[in-house]
Amino acid sequence: MFAGLNPARPIQSQYIYLKLRRLGLGGLAGRNTARLALAADVPASILAALTGTSIDNATDWTNFVKRDWTGYISSRRSAS
Repeated sequence: MFAGLNPARPIQSQYIYLKLRRLGLGGLAGRNTARLALAADVPASILAALTGTSIDNATDWTNFVKRDWTGYISSRRSAS
């Protein structure tokens, strides 16, 4: 995707990071925005599995977007 001087070898991640920082683009804000969007769409247990974080961390993200999944959980139980 990001060719280096030699097209067969990609640019190292540190170089991409420096180029983005010079342009005023940080990766942390984008990652956090993506995680918030995901936290609004899936329960904390799925968020934890998809992002590789702990369930406590995923619960914090889900609580931050104030999405209540109790209705979803109860509907899944009644459908079983």
